Amino acid sequence: MSVFSPWPYFALVLVVLGAIALPVFRAADEQQPPQHGPRDHRTVALDGLRGFLALSVFVHHLMVTHGYIERGEWTFPPSGFHTLLGQAGVGVFFMITGFLFWGKLLDAKGLPDWRSLYVGRLWRIGPTYLLAVGLMFLVVAWRTGFEPREPAWSLLGAMLQWLALGIWPLQPDINGYVGTTLILAGVTWTVFVEWLFYGALRPMAPLARGDRTPRFVLGLMLLLCLPLLVFAALSPGATPSRPTLALVIGALAWVLASFLLGMLSAWLVRRGPRLQLPQRTASLLALACLGGVFAGFGHMVGPVQVLLLWAFFHLVCTGSTLFGLLATRAARRLSTVSYSIYLLQGLVLTLVFGPGPVREFAMAGAMQYWLTGTACALLLVAASVASYRLVEQPGIARGRRLRSGPRAALAAQAAGP
Repeated sequence: MSVFSPWPYFALVLVVLGAIALPVFRAADEQQPPQHGPRDHRTVALDGLRGFLALSVFVHHLMVTHGYIERGEWTFPPSGFHTLLGQAGVGVFFMITGFLFWGKLLDAKGLPDWRSLYVGRLWRIGPTYLLAVGLMFLVVAWRTGFEPREPAWSLLGAMLQWLALGIWPLQPDINGYVGTTLILAGVTWTVFVEWLFYGALRPMAPLARGDRTPRFVLGLMLLLCLPLLVFAALSPGATPSRPTLALVIGALAWVLASFLLGMLSAWLVRRGPRLQLPQRTASLLALACLGGVFAGFGHMVGPVQVLLLWAFFHLVCTGSTLFGLLATRAARRLSTVSYSIYLLQGLVLTLVFGPGPVREFAMAGAMQYWLTGTACALLLVAASVASYRLVEQPGIARGRRLRSGPRAALAAQAAGP
């Protein structure tokens, strides 16, 4: 068996699902307070999807780590399947963000409570992000012998850029440690992209009134995103491991298209034609679209794969549970802790593959590598459940109190836990 065979991915997912379904992980059961009300039009199926996305990105980086250990290069794996696990996972994450937050604007007719929206984002993103960055600082300190190797002002400046909650795009090496960002598997770039989208919501808000959304989305897709994706797909010599300028431009178009298509789904779910497919048919179509992406392409930079992935996503938005998989307790638990899985994956990979004996065992063969990777996944899930309960969930609750206003926050504090 090759290390880059796709089948061990499915075995790893089954092991993780079986583990997180155990009673010991009941701490990952999301409990909505009675006053929370509707879940912002998120379907049960959509809520069950995020965990699989985060786990797929983890397996993508597990394969990237193999190449990094073997050749010292942090680049895409040679397998198109494992490349797509990361790219499609991130793309659907962006679609979810577009769907949820454009949905908020549609429901508020372009006039949401901006203070509540941004305070909520700060407390949703910030605490776990700071936890991951703080642990990264400890790893850097450990690997640099707990000795300063740069002037104090340079070290402080670099650390402050990392502590900016992802809002600042530059995240330099710390204390002269080359490849600092790889300790987190380089995932924080997506946090910056999400902040860009949140910032763009305000100037785009008037488009959420009436039926302007489809014209806006389709206009940008036809005039900008799809031509650039076609240009990138037809450019000779472009591969993820050897990106050309055309592929980089295409990647930017792919990211923008992901947000736009998520916005379009938010509008279609609320105001589009009601086309309710039978659950079995919807699940079959969704899997066919997803299978078309993985069977026909090696990366996400192209118009056909982007549209196929959106068709899969939209079917999930309208309630396709993939034959009940996304509605299982294990899927819901995995999705509840998906943000922690996403941010902490690099730390787990760094710590597990750091010791020489473990690294030598893992690199001895495909079976050993996937056994080590599965152990990493289980450790990551356990750490993410702890992170959710101790850091993420209190942050969400704090943001909810602050969004309710000072008086409500004081009343909640007076009432106690």
